[in-house]
Amino acid sequence: MPIDFDAVREAYFGPPLASPPDHLPTTEELLAERERIRMRCTLDLGLDPVAEGVGEHGSLIGGLGKPLTIVGRPAGRLLRVEPMPLEWFDYPQARQAWHGPVKDEAEFLAGLICRHLAGFAGRPTPPELAVWLRSSDQSRRKRAALYNIFETIRPSERPQLLSKAHLSVYEVARAVHLSGSRAPGTVRWLHQFALEPPTGPARRVR
Repeated sequence: MPIDFDAVREAYFGPPLASPPDHLPTTEELLAERERIRMRCTLDLGLDPVAEGVGEHGSLIGGLGKPLTIVGRPAGRLLRVEPMPLEWFDYPQARQAWHGPVKDEAEFLAGLICRHLAGFAGRPTPPELAVWLRSSDQSRRKRAALYNIFETIRPSERPQLLSKAHLSVYEVARAVHLSGSRAPGTVRWLHQFALEPPTGPARRVR
């Protein structure tokens, strides 16, 4: 989709993204937030934002005649953003788990553990990880393990949480929230399933 540069500039001079977010961030809002962060870091480092071409001093915000703003990756992978509140994943379809062979689930979870928890002290067994992914219980060990998984999970593995681990979208969203992960790829993948609650934007996570 083409970028609405006027919307980027409007977002840049507007309020920062809410935390927790009250709407799905647009590409333009992510670009604007990235420029705000660049400006803040430039000033914190004692550098000259005009010379660096940051924020309104670069072409993205300042327009033609300003130094070219270079964005080195897709907007969806620019920022570590907070996932939408859990209420955005609490609807009937998102509560339904995908059913399939138990063998698929055990093999997939064993693979996750080997690939993403190598060297993790006291790493869980596949049955234990299955329980963790489906429960709202919290512990430091569980949080650390889930954080490692969601921070490094491969793009091809994310949909397999549904098709092979037989989790519901809601369960995945809750596990991501409990983990504290803000990995851009994971959060962006999860957001494709987010629906605004009928009562309006939710601002608290249960």
